[in-house]
Amino acid sequence: MSAAAVLVVGATGQLGTTVVRRLNRAGLPVRALARRGSAYRHLEGEGIGVAFGDLREPASLDAACQDISTVVATANAVVPRGAGRFGDTEDLGYANLIAACRRQGVRRFVHMSVPKTPFDARVPTFAAKRRVEAALAESGLEVCVFRGSLFMDDWFALMGSSIPLRGAEVHTLRRPFWFSRAFLGVVGHSVERRGIALVPGDGRTRHAFVALDDVAAVLAAAAAAPAFSGVFEIGGPEVLSWQEVVDLFSEVLGRPIRSLHTPVGVYRALSLALRPFSEAASNLMGLSWVTAITETPWDSREVFARFGVTPTSALDFLKRRAALPEASAPTR
Repeated sequence: MSAAAVLVVGATGQLGTTVVRRLNRAGLPVRALARRGSAYRHLEGEGIGVAFGDLREPASLDAACQDISTVVATANAVVPRGAGRFGDTEDLGYANLIAACRRQGVRRFVHMSVPKTPFDARVPTFAAKRRVEAALAESGLEVCVFRGSLFMDDWFALMGSSIPLRGAEVHTLRRPFWFSRAFLGVVGHSVERRGIALVPGDGRTRHAFVALDDVAAVLAAAAAAPAFSGVFEIGGPEVLSWQEVVDLFSEVLGRPIRSLHTPVGVYRALSLALRPFSEAASNLMGLSWVTAITETPWDSREVFARFGVTPTSALDFLKRRAALPEASAPTR
C-alpha cells in the first residue's frame, strides 16, 4: 500500500465503515483496523486492506500504521461490543495509537470527538475525549479534531423510532450491548406503533442535529486534504429543539406524535445508580442527561463548504429513511 494510504480506526463501526466507503470511492488507498474475530468481512474489497490489530496491543498498531500518511479515528466505547474495561478504548487505546503514529511517521491525525460542555468531567465519554484532544495537541502530529453535534441516526432512534436505523450497513445501536438492546427492544418502535416520542427534559433544548453520512463525508475529505488542522464544530444545517424533531416525525408519518417527557433528573439518577454495575450503561444515561441540558446551536456552513459537502436537513433525513423498507439491521 502506498505512503498516501489512510488508516481508519473504528472501521467496523457505523461511522468508520461509512468513512472507509467514502475514501474508497474517492480512489484513495484505505486500510481498516479490525480485531481478529470481529465482523470485518463487509470491508474487504478492491482498494481496501484490513489490518488486524487492537488498540490495547501496541505492536499491532505499529504494524497497522506502517506506510500510512493519515489516521482517521472514530473508535469509541459508547456502545461497547463485549467485555473489557470501559476506558480501554478512550484512554489506553488512544495513547497507544498516538504513540504508534509517532513511531511510524504518520503525518496527520483526524479525530472524531464530542461537544465541549460544562459537565464534561461528570460523563466518561466527554471526559475521555477531552483527554484525547489534549494528548493529540501535544503529539506533534498535524491534528484535525471534529466535535460532532448529535447524530440523527442515533438520537432520533433513541426517541423511540426504527426509522433512523433503516438503510445503514452497520448501526451503532444494533451492537450486542445488553443495555442498548434492552432499551430498543422496549421502545424501539414507539413512534411508529404508539405515536409516542421520548423527549429528554422539557423538549426545548436545541441542537444542530447532523446526519452521520455528512460527518463521514467531512472526515474523508479532511483526510484527503493537502493541509487542514484545528478544532472544528460540525452540526447540521439547522438548529432544532427536541420538540421540533417530534413535529418532524408527525409530518413524515402524517399523523400526530405525542411527546413523553423524561425529567432530566431521571437520567442523572440512573447514571449514578448504574455506575457500580455497568460504566457503559451509566455513561449512556450521562450522555442523555447532558444532551437534555446543554445545547449545540452551531453554524457549520463554513466547514461543510470547505469540503464541498451539502448537509442534510432533519426533515430530508427522516423522509429518506422512512421511504426505505424496515429490515433487521446487522449487529456488527
